[in-house]
Order: sequence, then structure tokens, then C-alpha cells
Amino acid sequence: MEHVILGINCSGFHASACLLSPDGLVQVAIAEERLSRVKQDKSFPRRAITYCCAAAGRKITDVTDVFVGWNPAPYLAQPTLTTTEALRDRSQLAQLTLNELAALRTDVRGVQQTLLGELGNTTRLHYVDHHQAHLANALRQSGFGGEADFLVADGFGETTTGLLGTVQGGTVRELAANRTPHSLGLFYAAFTDFLGFRPNSDEWKVMALAARGNWRTYYQLLRPLITVEGLHYEIDLRYFEFFLFFTPRYYSPKLEALLGPALPTGAPLTQREYDIVAAVQRITEEVVFELLTNLHAQTGQRRLVLGGGVLMNSVLNGKLRSHTPYQEIFIGGTPDDTGISLGSALYGFQQLTGNPPGTGKAARHNFFGRAYMEEEIAAELHRCRLPHQRPTDVVAATADLLAAGQVVGWFQGASELGQRALGHRSILADPTLPDMQARVNASVKHREAFRPFAPAVPEERQDEFFELPAGETSYFMERVFPLRPEARLRLPAVTHDDGTGRLQTVRAADNALFHQLLLAFEQRRGVPVLLNTSFNVNGMPLVESPADALDCYFQSGLDALVLGPFLLRKQ
Repeated sequence: MEHVILGINCSGFHASACLLSPDGLVQVAIAEERLSRVKQDKSFPRRAITYCCAAAGRKITDVTDVFVGWNPAPYLAQPTLTTTEALRDRSQLAQLTLNELAALRTDVRGVQQTLLGELGNTTRLHYVDHHQAHLANALRQSGFGGEADFLVADGFGETTTGLLGTVQGGTVRELAANRTPHSLGLFYAAFTDFLGFRPNSDEWKVMALAARGNWRTYYQLLRPLITVEGLHYEIDLRYFEFFLFFTPRYYSPKLEALLGPALPTGAPLTQREYDIVAAVQRITEEVVFELLTNLHAQTGQRRLVLGGGVLMNSVLNGKLRSHTPYQEIFIGGTPDDTGISLGSALYGFQQLTGNPPGTGKAARHNFFGRAYMEEEIAAELHRCRLPHQRPTDVVAATADLLAAGQVVGWFQGASELGQRALGHRSILADPTLPDMQARVNASVKHREAFRPFAPAVPEERQDEFFELPAGETSYFMERVFPLRPEARLRLPAVTHDDGTGRLQTVRAADNALFHQLLLAFEQRRGVPVLLNTSFNVNGMPLVESPADALDCYFQSGLDALVLGPFLLRKQ
């Protein structure tokens, strides 16, 4: 029997869907926000599911198994529905029956349901532990086979906030699970809230601001708030309220008594705030390093995979090789909840077939959207009656514009899954111009001036510009490294306040056109490096379709747009 496997994330953050090919590879995957145009869309991924099926040439009735990245079983043993409520709304009878039977048994760890179609075709629903989905997303794409340690850390799962363990001989063995509410993700989010930003959304900003601070100033005050013992950690909950349903704040009055008043939303940042977040970043790193050092002491493994929203912290990620005993580390492009749909599907493939998904090679890209054909792009341009050109060499034409100091929208091939643009849905600019960071932030992205941009560099040239551990790469922009002193002078627009940059390693084999563009730019400006940021404006999702790209182009200060083989320029 052929399994047609769909994975979905509908657990509260970054709803998404993923459809696997029959051999267990990711065929199509997309976040709901790319289609609904609602940033961080939390709704059920109807559009994403329809998109995946259409792109794969499937009907929804072809799907045999759906794996959902959240397991309701831990909540079934304490039913809240009554028979009277269910009789008023008979659709609730299914949930009532599940609840009551689970409460009677008390040992239920998993749930399965079956949808029966008119023609006898069935779709089975499976529910995956949230952190197991995170683990599968990392492990099954790592290329490490059946030998690696793992750490999963995020805000929360069903009853835990992360996992540590090891995989040996293909067998997964959990060694520790931190229980809610002791959460490294929410510890960090509390300080996002303390600075007047949005928790579980603006942690990028906290990470960027940490480069401006002195971690020593508040370190002694804040370090006791989280302690590590073996493979577990505990947070001093007297200082936090993220686990209380009746308060809007993630921090308690006790934290304000320790540090002074929290910063109101929109208030100017001062050195105090920089120093606080520098300490928080330092402490978060230390906790992860200590946990991993303790894990390695138990297992002796040389390989490590990581997942969960905490691993979106690219500054932390760039230090893992130098601060832990592990020699090979895989994180991937979607360690946050966007990747739960992938992880659920990949977990399901192994459960159904007994075979590990994929070919054994590590994932080097996440171009999992559908590619828009030239005819579709031309039709959209015609519909909008927009004047445009078709250069004989689109790479050379784009390099000319970038070398002339123009900011260019770049739309090519299949879209990237996740929150980082990797050269298919990107805004590009010259990183050698000192004012380019400020210009792109102010007139194109419409975001805070302190936020840095990533440098994209060909894989074979990255060591010329970055101080890297031997063999290290950053295919998904997932790691920050120090730039070499001479590179900091040559690349001011992508050098952060502390002399670092969030590297994107570009492989010709996976990203040929973008790789060609980097080399063409070098012929004009002397460096094979481009400022690369996501193709969107602040508060909007990355563009998905040609229509989205055109809309963003006209809403922003972009000078030009390369849409497939076509070029548009503003007068």
C-alpha cells in the first residue's frame, strides 16, 4: 500500500503543512501565513494543505495518513465536556467519547482517528508529541543516520518544555525532559516582554540588541534565576508570570524590583536595556552549553541535532562547536514551529514504514514551495499592465543594478520554508556601502535601525570573510560568526555592532542562480558577498507569489524587482 503522508502544524504558532513523496522526502511544504498574508498565522492550515496537494498533483482524498504535531492524549484524562453539552452539539460526541474513555483508562499516550470516504478510501489521523516532531525534523534531515545526541528546547509542548537524549543504532532514547513551566524559551521571552517588545515574536530584536550591551553589568543579578543540575534546569518562578493565565505580563513585580521598571512599548532603549539583554543572552548560552556538556559526558557521541524555537537563536548556534564537545552539529532551516509539519510527516513515515526517511544525505536547502512558471509571471505582469524588460542575462543585469547601489527584490524558483530568505524570496543590496544597512531598514523594510542584515557568501569563499571552525557551514542562515577584521572594513552593511554576521553559506549545487549572482557581483565590486534579507516589509510575511512580490515592491522603497526572467525598475 502506498502511503500519502501529510504533516500539519496547528498548535498555536506558525501553522503549516507538508506533503511527503512516496520515498519519504519532503515534496512540498509551506506556512499558512504565506498564503493568508497574516503574519504568524495561527489558524488551521487549510490554504497550506490545499496548496501542498495541488503542487504535488494530489487530491485531498489521496492522503492516507495525516500526522499532527501536537498530542492531545495528556489532556484527555480530565474531561470537561458533559453529556448535556454534547447532546446540544452532537459534533462534540466524538470528543466526549475520547475524553471519557481516556479518563477511565488513565494510561492513554496516543490517539488515532479514521475518516472514511464515500468510496471506501480512508484517511487516518495520528497525533505526534510536539517535541518528537521537533526532533524528527532535525534528526531525519541531518544525514547522521542512527547515531547522534539531541536537544529540543522551546516555549512549551504538551507537558514539557524540551528533551535531551541520544540515538544509538537507530533507537531513540530520552534521557531527560524539562517539565512546564520551567522553560528556556519563555525565560528569554519574558525579557522580550520586559523591553516592551512582543514575546514569542520579537526575540530576534533582543538577540540583536545584546551585541550593544555589557553582559557583566547584570549577570550576577540574573544568573541565579536559572540553575542547571545534570540534564535538567529550573527557573526561579518568583520572577516570572508566563505560566499564569490571568496576567498579561511574562514577568512578575519581583523582576521589576530587581532590575527597575520594565520599558513601556515604544520607549527609547538605553544602555540599561542593552546590558540586561546581553546578560540574558549570555545566561541562555551558558545553560545550553552546560546541558550539552553534561549530555555528552553520558553518551560520548560526536554528533548532535537540535530543534525547537530556542534554536532560532543564531548567536547561540554559532558558538556550539567551540563551547561543547560535539564535532558535527545539525540544526536545519526550521527549528521553530514552522518545521513541526515537516517533523510530524517525517516521524510518521518511519512509524508507518519502519524505514528512516530520505536518502541519508543531510538537507542543504528548504526550497519546498512550488515554482512559478514563466507564463504565470508574464500573465501577472500583463494583468497589472506593468512595463518591464526581459534582459538577455538576468544575472548580469541584476549585478549591474546592485553595483550601482540599488536595492533589488529577487524572486526566483520555489519559496523557502520558514522565516529566513535564502536567495529565492530575497531583498538584496551592496554590503560594501556604509549607509546601506540604515537605508534598507528605513526605506525598504521599515524596521528598527539596530537590526542587522545577513551576508550571503559562496560556500567555497566563506573562510575568506569569516572566522569559522573547520568544516562549519550555515546553509540556512542559522549561525552567527565573527567576521575577519579586514572583512568588517569591506562589508560594513552586514557587520553587526560586535563584529559578527549571520552567515548564509550558498552552494552552487542547490542555489545555482543565486551563486552565479554572487560571483557576478564580485566582478563589479570586488567581493562575492551580498546583503540578503527577507522579501517583505515589517509586519508582513515573506512573499510567496508573483502578485505578492509586486505588492511588496510598490509598497516599499525597492529600486528594482527581478521576477523570474523579468526586470522592473522604478523611474
